[in-house]
Amino acid sequence: MRSLEIKVNNIEGLHARPASRLVGLCHRFGSSIMISTQDATADGKNITEVSGLGSGMGNILTIKIDGKDEAGAEKAIKDFFRTGEE
Repeated sequence: MRSLEIKVNNIEGLHARPASRLVGLCHRFGSSIMISTQDATADGKNITEVSGLGSGMGNILTIKIDGKDEAGAEKAIKDFFRTGEE
């Protein structure tokens, strides 16, 4: 299992469009991907749950990845947030 903390840098937060992109990215991997804020946890492959996190700019997300392709999923998620895709 891998765990990472990511800061939301998008001025609009993790709103519908970037949440949809993130969910699409998570679907590329067989690993379980859970995304948490201080208040809630969401399945990274469920758009309703990810959008419902209400993550605003500056919020810290804790992402837990568990599965055979967790290393690739971790890299892809880090790249997603680092390159400003969110």
